[in-house]
Amino acid sequence: MSIPSQVVPGQSHSVTIEKVTFGGAGLTHIDGLPIFVTDAIPGQVVEIVITKRKDSFAEAKVRSVVRKAKDEVLPRCPHFHDCGGCVWQNLPYDKQISYKEDIVRETLSHLTPIDEADRKNLPGRVLNIIPSPQVFHYRNKMEFSFGYEEMRSEDKGGKRVFIDENPTIGFHKPGQWSTVTPVTECHLYDEQVGMLLGQVRTFMQETKLPVFNPKTQKGMLRTLLLRRGVHTGEQMICFLVQARKKELEPLFQTFIRFFGGRSHLASLLVVEHMGANDKPEFPKVHCLYGKPTITERLFDLSFEISPFSFFQTNTFGAEKLYRAIAEAADLTMRDTVLDAYCGMGTIGQYLARFCQKVVGVESNPSAIEDALRSAGKNRIGNISFYKGKAEQVLHQQLKAGGKYAFDTIVVDPPRPGLHPAAREAIIDHKASKVVYVSCNTATFARDLGEFLKAGYELRTVQPVDLFPHTSHIETVALLQRK
Repeated sequence: MSIPSQVVPGQSHSVTIEKVTFGGAGLTHIDGLPIFVTDAIPGQVVEIVITKRKDSFAEAKVRSVVRKAKDEVLPRCPHFHDCGGCVWQNLPYDKQISYKEDIVRETLSHLTPIDEADRKNLPGRVLNIIPSPQVFHYRNKMEFSFGYEEMRSEDKGGKRVFIDENPTIGFHKPGQWSTVTPVTECHLYDEQVGMLLGQVRTFMQETKLPVFNPKTQKGMLRTLLLRRGVHTGEQMICFLVQARKKELEPLFQTFIRFFGGRSHLASLLVVEHMGANDKPEFPKVHCLYGKPTITERLFDLSFEISPFSFFQTNTFGAEKLYRAIAEAADLTMRDTVLDAYCGMGTIGQYLARFCQKVVGVESNPSAIEDALRSAGKNRIGNISFYKGKAEQVLHQQLKAGGKYAFDTIVVDPPRPGLHPAAREAIIDHKASKVVYVSCNTATFARDLGEFLKAGYELRTVQPVDLFPHTSHIETVALLQRK
């Protein structure tokens, strides 16, 4: 393909957005060249600036909206254009889920690494998407970053000096991790979050505690982590700080004075986070008020959730997702089930009522502890857990022909998909059914190709929307052995 000479970084163009693509970008074409435009929706006429050009496509950002789309709506949140979280809040919800369903079909038909003739049959296996029971205020977890609105640097005596200004709390814009965009409300979390953020700002002004600067690695306040039990009403407030206990102890009463005793507050925590990464590797948790966990329920199951537990962030949506998993698995009381990448064991504990035995595999030690604790609390006697990476456990303790003959294998891997060795081991088990739960349709399509080549057929793909106003899509796929 000859590349249009005018499609070069820095050039501006007026274009009409044709559709949305995997990842949420809008798609347009200039002289046949695909242009992926961030923060754009179908039907908009926009002035764009080319930011990157490759041989077969280009990327662009919106400079201005010339004409709105016919079905465009007014975003509810005043931070919509700034924080970068809700890329589709200006779309009606029925359009959002329709686009997500289309994206799943297109991704499978374009990215599954099998013969083109066979790929054409895959979109027909995609079922109608299951919408989220809640469109707003659906999240049970939210993280706000402390930081500075502005960050400058100057050369002083041959040394680069960073100058940070306006400490605040909010979100990092995508790709801009050195600064924080302040927010006063968020319509994805609890309706009271705006009041809490106001209280946090008052706390910052009165205490003058320094916020974290990722450039210099200095400052104390790093992250405000909020969790809530949607069914129980229990709330957790957790501050991640760069400080040792010796420095923190004089401040504990200040934290309690500002945030302790709030309505439904079950857990007020301060966590030592001394590492360079956003996520603490070895967090030390100090419980200042209540208990170190909150309780949440899924169906009739109860789970204790610590600050860093993996738990689906849309509680009501998770129940829809788990029903879809159970329907795909269609278990009997004679079945033995492998639950790989099981996290704290929520899927396996739900499925345990439908089968003879569930075996969970998870690499995160704290998640295994959560799983064992909750399984005991829920009095589930037909589930056990193995700690370790799936690719190692499935080639060693749980290898094919060993202790268990799995009738059904459920996998719920992270965004990168299955580790190749784990995928190989799963195929070696020759289970009659594999239920693949995916949060990334592109990596699912890659893995799907290997299962199809190994003698499985794709029966159904059930999209489930757990993240309204974002481009994220969850899918539940049933693979049947021929």
